[in-house]
Amino acid sequence: MFSKSILSYQGPLSFSTIDWLLSEFKLAAEDHDLSFRTYKKMISLMIEALENITKHSEKLHCNGDSTAAGFCPSCQISRNASNIELMTRNPVRKKDVDSLRTKIDYINERNREELKELYKSTITNGEFSPKGGAGLGFIEMAKTAGNKLEYAFENLSKDYSLYTLRVSMSI
Repeated sequence: MFSKSILSYQGPLSFSTIDWLLSEFKLAAEDHDLSFRTYKKMISLMIEALENITKHSEKLHCNGDSTAAGFCPSCQISRNASNIELMTRNPVRKKDVDSLRTKIDYINERNREELKELYKSTITNGEFSPKGGAGLGFIEMAKTAGNKLEYAFENLSKDYSLYTLRVSMSI
């Protein structure tokens, strides 16, 4: 159980918002006595996860209600005595759920050495998605955290699911 909230945000997400969140986390990390190593790793996780949301999330008007049309992306960082966790949530089209599941499950089935090799081959194969990603974000998050990526999908509407990603690591 993650008992102490370090940072919490819910609202529209842009690259300038990511910059602001990274600055806020820097201040919060000092207040919560996080080591430089933990801070550096969490910054890396935040960048990957939040950039994935801005690149791949559905651009829906967010007004705070719980329907797909009104749901705002969110980011939360919490800790307990031995672990720190990043949790992000955002709406995704239901047609994209299987692809996300497949990518994350594939990465979760790999050990540390296999992740390093997968990263090398992915970065050199030159294959990019229409939205510009090569699939490196999930690989990088799994390598950085040293743990499996946890995820869930909840129904928001006929066309949308709420995608939750949790990444935790030892502190």
